[in-house]
Amino acid sequence: MLHLTDTPTGHPQPAAPPGTRRLRVAYCPASLRAAIAADVVRRAGERHHLVVAVLRHVCDRPELPDPLRFNIHPPNGDEPDARVDVHITPEGHEQSGGRPANAPPEQAEDGPRILRTVPADPAAGSPEAAAWAAADPLALRLALLAGPADAPPGADALADAAARLALLRADVARFAESPSAALAAARVAEVHAAVDDDLDTARALALTDALRTDQDVPPGARFESLVHLDRAFGLDLAQDIGRLP
Repeated sequence: MLHLTDTPTGHPQPAAPPGTRRLRVAYCPASLRAAIAADVVRRAGERHHLVVAVLRHVCDRPELPDPLRFNIHPPNGDEPDARVDVHITPEGHEQSGGRPANAPPEQAEDGPRILRTVPADPAAGSPEAAAWAAADPLALRLALLAGPADAPPGADALADAAARLALLRADVARFAESPSAALAAARVAEVHAAVDDDLDTARALALTDALRTDQDVPPGARFESLVHLDRAFGLDLAQDIGRLP
């Protein structure tokens, strides 16, 4: 089961309340880090066969334009008066309490079970903000998933992420030409376990790279494994299949 650390207490908790198969996640729609984290939580929850509702919470800044370019699914939550299980917000904005944008005001006092804070996005006008704006959206997504949480990726890190993403896609396209084979179940489980361990996507991606380059795993199995794991990452790893070199 997916476990997330509650920032105020430092204690990991199951993302979904005990005894239920439903998970309600709210996030700050102005924060790319928060939006991507909520999207990864949704993907992990659905892998565990949870019914996941994702909502935007009250935020004092403009929403991200066109979040679909980052493969962030639009909010799908209803029942605005229901309590949020997981609230993801940038540092310094915890006071909103995880109240969805269309929730009644009285819900502000009924906070989420898990409050998860993420570093703030770069300030407008900073070199990092300019680098983010110029980056390929999914390379930026990869950089945020793979990099340290305490520092925004700059131009060099984004260039490295773009090269890494291109290599992943090229290998998936190459593996697709090999005979099909069952996915490497144990290796895939290791990647999923890393995601379930407080969204350790950096470790999950490192394990994915190790699987990609493991010559002891047949190419067909690597193909099936990587395509399957992309459901957790949302990086469109299969998009180069069938393209001419």
